Amino acid sequence: MRLKIFGLWGLSALLVFSGAPIAQAQAPTNVALPQISGTFAVGENLNATAGTWSFTPESFTYQWFRCVSQLLSSCNVINGATTTSYKLTEVDGRSFILISVTALNAGSGTTASSTFTSRILSKPIATTAPTIIGLPLSGSRLTLTLGTWSGASSSSYTYRWHRCSTVELSTCAEIPSASESTYLLEAADVGKIIRVLIKVLATSENLEGSAFSEPTSFISSEPISIAPPKIEGLSAVGEKITATTGTFAAYPEPIYSYQWQKCTSVDITSCSIIQNANAKELTLSASELNSYIRVMVTASNSLGVKGTPSALTNLITNPSAPSVLANPAISGVPVDRAILATSSGTWSGVPTPTTTAQWQVCTDAAGASCSDIAGATTATLKVTFADLGKFFRVKITATNRIGALSVNSNVVGPVTQATKLERVPTTFGFLQVGQEWSATQGTWSGTINPVFAFQWQRCADEKGASCTDIEGATKKSYTIQSADKGFYIRVKNWITDQATPAYSEILPVKIAAKPELPTTASPTASAPKPAVKKTSITCVKGKTTRKVTAVAPKCPTGFKKK
Repeated sequence: MRLKIFGLWGLSALLVFSGAPIAQAQAPTNVALPQISGTFAVGENLNATAGTWSFTPESFTYQWFRCVSQLLSSCNVINGATTTSYKLTEVDGRSFILISVTALNAGSGTTASSTFTSRILSKPIATTAPTIIGLPLSGSRLTLTLGTWSGASSSSYTYRWHRCSTVELSTCAEIPSASESTYLLEAADVGKIIRVLIKVLATSENLEGSAFSEPTSFISSEPISIAPPKIEGLSAVGEKITATTGTFAAYPEPIYSYQWQKCTSVDITSCSIIQNANAKELTLSASELNSYIRVMVTASNSLGVKGTPSALTNLITNPSAPSVLANPAISGVPVDRAILATSSGTWSGVPTPTTTAQWQVCTDAAGASCSDIAGATTATLKVTFADLGKFFRVKITATNRIGALSVNSNVVGPVTQATKLERVPTTFGFLQVGQEWSATQGTWSGTINPVFAFQWQRCADEKGASCTDIEGATKKSYTIQSADKGFYIRVKNWITDQATPAYSEILPVKIAAKPELPTTASPTASAPKPAVKKTSITCVKGKTTRKVTAVAPKCPTGFKKK
């Protein structure tokens, strides 16, 4: 048996037999046509499905076609395009595409084709690059030629002129408003390269296309003054002044020359050259006193020469030593943990003086005896608790090349503490050897993370005229010792690094000895001693309450039994 399949466009297969007739299997029948998906434009990928078939095919073969029109007779095989996908190339531009799918089984084969795609949009390509015609010279007008394009049905173009530092496209920037087919070169283009981005507008038959023109050479120009030169420096005898070149547009790069001039008034007709003053710098001499100075900067290259003068300086004056116009002043409140700040004052002098600061500590408000604080040379000074009672001022020294002058600020102080004692510490207990005496800390305002300290003292009298620290007694409680007998007691309390000590009240009662228990004669050695029983009472004084425990308890002086 020989089997031959004819036709590509959905024609039925013709079967040719030789020999005896045999049973023939049913050939596949197309139920739904193959489909093409994707973007119908050059450079895009198309994908095809086999469609839907009855009498299940065992395999499929594929063939893509390129067609001039949507007629089968205009179609040609695309060689090598025999898979389910196909990438559109430039040659497919403005054509129509379809695919034929052949379904095979043991019985035979049947071919079905897809519908035509819409027209494939072409990608315009510049086969000959656009070129720029005209002299690469500032003031010339350049004209763009379009070049030659393939794959473009549009005759509509847009233009964007670019200014580039080099031939590399990455250095190019669009020139605002330069969107015509011609462009008049300006000063900003001097020393740059010009090129044009041309775009072909998209139509129903082609995509947008673009290409850069060939670049020009560097745009040349005789020097063009963009900004005048300037004179930097102090207008005083003995000072050095310096000229800037100003800004020139020129290519090739220009060389610069200088000529200094002296003017007797602000009228430039009064200016005359200063002999041999043709360097970039000029040291002002006594002959320039009470004059004005300007400089003429000349730029030149192979295409031309251009000179531009600077503005006039201020009137040339004699230099002078620093002189104070307004004294420095300290601001801020002199309390511990505060920051004092100083101004530098106001000064005159030519050249303009520079100032330095030196903080000083003084013994009194009059500043009669002040000494420098090592390292305190900034505009601020932080006051600490250790500075309580001290006075401060700042010495400002102004210096220029003519001389120096020092001036003192106002004196501030004495430094006071930021913390404030609201209530003194208190003590309570029984004034007897062996008894524990306790303290409560004072109440303070204006503290920052307070750390409290205690020191118990032994006093010779109740007025506190002669009190000494008890060694090791630095806690909130203290057990009275035999050495305290006959003395008075109090506690010293403070906040470390933030407050001066505060003292508790001294009770006008001397510390008594520990009482001895009475003894009685016993008829027999084995008779037990009578037990001594202690009792407790509560004593009050205003809002203060104390509990006293003893054999014969009594309230301390000033307290009443509750």
